[in-house]
Amino acid sequence: MFSNETHPYIRNRFLRNRLRIILTVALVAILAVAGIVVGNSAQATTTGIFADDLKPGVASDSDRVGVELGIRFTPEKSGSVTDLQYYQGRNAVGVTSATLWSSRGTVLAEVSFPESRTPGWRTIALDSPVQLTAGRTYVASYFAPKGGYPSISRDLTTTESTNGFTLRRNAGVYNYGRSTEFPRSTYQGSNYLVDVVFAPSRSVDAPKPPATAPSKPTTAPKPPVTSTPTTAPKPPVTSTPTAAPKPPVTSTPTPTTAPKPPTTPTTPVSGGTVVLDRSFPNAATTGVPAGTALSPYTGPCTIQTPNVVIDAKQINCQLRILAQNVKITNSEINGSIWTHPTDGSGSFTVSDSNINVGADSEGTGIGDANFTAQRVEVTGGNRSINCFSNCTVEGSYVHSQYRDPSGDAHESGIRMGSNSVIRGNTISCAEADGSASAGCSAALTGYGDFATVEKNTIDGNLFVGGSGGYCVYGGSSTGKPYSSGVNNIKFTNNVWQRGESGVCGYYGAIVSFDDNAPGNVWSNNVFDDGKPVG
Repeated sequence: MFSNETHPYIRNRFLRNRLRIILTVALVAILAVAGIVVGNSAQATTTGIFADDLKPGVASDSDRVGVELGIRFTPEKSGSVTDLQYYQGRNAVGVTSATLWSSRGTVLAEVSFPESRTPGWRTIALDSPVQLTAGRTYVASYFAPKGGYPSISRDLTTTESTNGFTLRRNAGVYNYGRSTEFPRSTYQGSNYLVDVVFAPSRSVDAPKPPATAPSKPTTAPKPPVTSTPTTAPKPPVTSTPTAAPKPPVTSTPTPTTAPKPPTTPTTPVSGGTVVLDRSFPNAATTGVPAGTALSPYTGPCTIQTPNVVIDAKQINCQLRILAQNVKITNSEINGSIWTHPTDGSGSFTVSDSNINVGADSEGTGIGDANFTAQRVEVTGGNRSINCFSNCTVEGSYVHSQYRDPSGDAHESGIRMGSNSVIRGNTISCAEADGSASAGCSAALTGYGDFATVEKNTIDGNLFVGGSGGYCVYGGSSTGKPYSSGVNNIKFTNNVWQRGESGVCGYYGAIVSFDDNAPGNVWSNNVFDDGKPVG
């Protein structure tokens, strides 16, 4: 999900609870006979997940389709949710509903409220408190019917405990569609600024709150924080990026020599017999050439100077490219490399290099626009390469993606968007399913989630057997915001490895390819035994 991510946002969560006093009511009984005043006051303390002065890094996402946005959280103590909260974005039009869910998508409470166009936190009272159990996971969300929501990029990339709640990695969730659909998708740790008002259960000797306590106003803003934060909140960002790098790794590795590991060449086979006289990229023919000595990279992780050349380096950070014609060769990147998908600020070529996103974390190895990747090997992360627009991927090998056992993140090899050439690669996404809803989407995906899939050439690739339900999604998936208008998708001279299913994916080789779409071409595409696909 593109979430308007621009650059790393390292937020200091202030080590204090967000104390919000709903009421302090004195129970007064006047004993007329004795003339004695007896008082007994009780203070109900509530808390939330985030600091009161938390502000979005991106004020308005470019999405203009309906989307449910939420936070997945686990209370460390039992208690009750009395209110839901969300940050009203300046361009989030028509927000009038919020929901509290169980971890399985059961609606625990939902509330409707008048629309507001005033930016800032809103507090929406539930009709009645909802009891939550310590250690169980819940989701609070709101529906933005026309997108335009605020967000903070890369804010929830690690599991952490804050203000009495546990937030598992990638706790920000979303779902395109109607407000009645449970949000479970994630995008690179994005925080969509949703919160709760939570009252922990009292201990046995704590006084009971008075029953006469008034309800909270349904549209009250978050109360101001009186303490001084130690780190200023991030100013709003006006650009609309979709992926943001992790903070750079500060350790300095010892210069190494990176020999290529031995590997079995990825050549299409059927029943153990090579049936096509064709070879495809593998670990021995991609990545850093054998014997290349790598020295530590000490330059910036955000590159803003044009024509920079990085050669034979070990790079331990996320490379964000904000300049033109940057070149990375013969190098190992323990992280990722990316440009903004739409603003055109950066372009790069990466060749004869290894991209290691991480075997135990989500992320995209190479993205998102205006790049060329040649003879690269990409491993780890839940997506190897994102070709949102204007990219070329040639002679490369993508495989061994991160498997999320929870099912929150789905894996894929390469995602195609528009104006791209994907030629002569070995594309695999053959990780075993981690749960009933997890696993690989496909080796090659083309979904109209964010823009029309169009003007792509997919030529001479090997799609490895076992890569998802189908090994390829051809660009015309229905039910997407940009399902219509697909054009000029050209599949030529590709090979689908049959694999255990006999048809590449569990269900088949390719789905959602429209032969009748303008400019679409299907030619000379075969299984690894030479029989035609489709």
